[in-house]
Amino acid sequence: MLLAKVPSDRAEAVRKVLFRKGLGRKDRRILREGGFIFIPLRAEPPAELTVELGLELVEGETLEKSCYRPPHEAIVERADVPAHLKGLIPHHWEMLGDVLVLRLPEELVPYRESLAATYAYVLGARTVLRERAHIEGVYRIPDMEVLWGDGTETVHLENGILYKLDAARLMFSSGNIDEKLRMAALDCRGENVVDMFAGIGYFTLPLALHARASRVISCEINPLAFHYLCENVRLNGLENVVEPVLGDNRDLPGEGIADRVIMGYVRTTAQHLRTAFRLVRKGGTIHYQDTFPLEVFPQKALDNLASAADGRAYEVRLMKEVKSYSPGVSHMVLDVAVLD
Repeated sequence: MLLAKVPSDRAEAVRKVLFRKGLGRKDRRILREGGFIFIPLRAEPPAELTVELGLELVEGETLEKSCYRPPHEAIVERADVPAHLKGLIPHHWEMLGDVLVLRLPEELVPYRESLAATYAYVLGARTVLRERAHIEGVYRIPDMEVLWGDGTETVHLENGILYKLDAARLMFSSGNIDEKLRMAALDCRGENVVDMFAGIGYFTLPLALHARASRVISCEINPLAFHYLCENVRLNGLENVVEPVLGDNRDLPGEGIADRVIMGYVRTTAQHLRTAFRLVRKGGTIHYQDTFPLEVFPQKALDNLASAADGRAYEVRLMKEVKSYSPGVSHMVLDVAVLD
């Protein structure tokens, strides 16, 4: 049997990616041994994914899961909603620490409090939130309703990193886990990094802790997110590496100060590309994320870069989808090597 061997502190994040891509086996138990987790696989992962996740593929055996029952089945069974609506009960949710975030179809909204209690019971959540609308605005504030429980501040563990946040007032996108793991797998020793849209530390913390950047300047405009960014730097013992900065990243001083610039934002990221080119040194890299209608990608992204580069030579070395954003629109990332 093919197994993915992963250090224990990274196992949960890697497991989520493998199962989301249909590569993990639900009929076999995960093995824990000697500081490593061994995840049974249905098929060999693509070579690129193996490198990004830092997987070691080995042969071995694990026990059969003879009585595995998906939690969704237990939720449907216990849910106090009309039988004809049970097929609408969501298969997917987001668990941030002990706070669970749900999206419900309109037909289930009248039953939301009862459903929340069911999800909390089956999944062991302390608080259940309903996401009412997509995140909007510069501050990326979610529209949440507390359905069950009363505490929305939590500490979420992902890839061996602690993220403290108020889940009702700040976003946390688990859909970006592949990109966070890719950043964590970089070798940034000796590098100065600028994270232009730091949030609570989504990319800052993996780059500082796992990629071992020498210095990370982390800029965040939302005062609440900045508060938690500072908290998370302390929680993870990175005070000597990370320099949090409150404000608009376009106000960051200096030219050519960064070996690597992270642009982990969407929709209006292109407005900040000139700043990224100003901050990055010759030979450095810009990781440019944005959303694009598929009908205009990659040309629109290339046009944005050409407009912002102000004559500097560069080379696009990678273009890939981070996740689907909406019908016909994808969240993309481009790795841009700046040559002069």
